Amino acid sequence: MSRPLQTKALLLALALPLPALAGPSVGYVDMQKVLEESRIGQQVQEQLRKDFEPRGRALAEEEQTLMQMQQSLERDAPLMSEAQVDKQRAELKERIAAYQKEAAQLQRELMKAQQEKGREIVVPAREVVNAIAEKRGLDMVVERGQNGLLYIDEGLDITEAVIERLDDD
Repeated sequence: MSRPLQTKALLLALALPLPALAGPSVGYVDMQKVLEESRIGQQVQEQLRKDFEPRGRALAEEEQTLMQMQQSLERDAPLMSEAQVDKQRAELKERIAAYQKEAAQLQRELMKAQQEKGREIVVPAREVVNAIAEKRGLDMVVERGQNGLLYIDEGLDITEAVIERLDDD
């Protein structure tokens, strides 16, 4: 680079405002941690547990019964007639199909409830993220764990501040 060109580049760099040289200021938040550790997130999780645990427990009991029926059939089949074995296999197959149908239905309902309840957390959390970002003068806040984010300095983490602010409300 020639001397006059170097001088012009130096003068141009000095004329730029300092933040432009520093680049954008970025922070990040771990929304999964916010959902798990904030008071509102824990309340939502507890409500979901209350709503879905009884049915989940009933399904777990049915699964145990089905496993016992399967083991009993395998153990006793040599002592039974072919008609008895066929009848028990048909009954077991029918109960397994009903179990799978009920389990799939419960899973769909749980996912729908999680999405709906998740909105109760995400909206205030986003407001808190915006407020913290403005207070800290951040130009951008990204969510930790999102695809494409390969490295981020832990010093940029505002998750704890978001949880604290959510819990203060």
